[in-house]
Amino acid sequence: MSKGLALLVGLKRIDPKSHNNWSGENGCWGCELDVDNVERILQNQGFQTKVLKTENATHNNILNALRSAAISLKSGDIFAFYYSGHGGQQPDLASSNIDEMDGEDETLVAFDRDIIDDDLHEIWLSFKDGVRIVMISDSCNSGTNYKNVGDFSNPTPIIPIIDKDIQEGMKAQLIHYGGSLDGKESKGYRGGGAFTMALCNVWSDGDFEGNYKELFQSTENLVSRLQRPQYNEYGNVSERFRNSKPFQI
Repeated sequence: MSKGLALLVGLKRIDPKSHNNWSGENGCWGCELDVDNVERILQNQGFQTKVLKTENATHNNILNALRSAAISLKSGDIFAFYYSGHGGQQPDLASSNIDEMDGEDETLVAFDRDIIDDDLHEIWLSFKDGVRIVMISDSCNSGTNYKNVGDFSNPTPIIPIIDKDIQEGMKAQLIHYGGSLDGKESKGYRGGGAFTMALCNVWSDGDFEGNYKELFQSTENLVSRLQRPQYNEYGNVSERFRNSKPFQI
């Protein structure tokens, strides 16, 4: 029998000692509430969930939890990774062969230090053949915080990004929702992030009947005046996965 695992991360602030005296509180008031709301959705679908909030959402805790999921899940299983917090950019200095079209690595801001998209890329490639992955990031600069593999001077959010190296190297199937485009912000309120609140509204306690693209499009329609989300696919995403009801184990 297939199983569903989820890692949910939300930070209402970060350690200023590790982030040049920046606490990150502005704009992230509702990030922990976002986690609670998304966890409710996933648990109702039968997922086993692990939650990391604020002080516990450290760089190592997040990456170790992702690596643990990669080891334990097998073909037919599904993994959901949800993040609500700040997202940043930094110069792509990983190698002499810069792999970002815009010269910037996208980051998730963990409590003690940033997680760059290269870290996530390495972990996603370690998931086994046939595992389904859903990544949702309600954060700034989240359009390609899996990996930037294209030219986004004229981005079209609903068209999947195809990259030969990732297609050939990634055994799992990954559908990614980014709350905003790279270089743009995601709005946050006391009640949560704009993208997450819209997604929960569309989900409507499980009454939603569409597939992953339709869930994204309906959510995007609700927040389009505030920000522009982005939909991506990585690996050989099957029609069965793409057209299934979201979060179905």
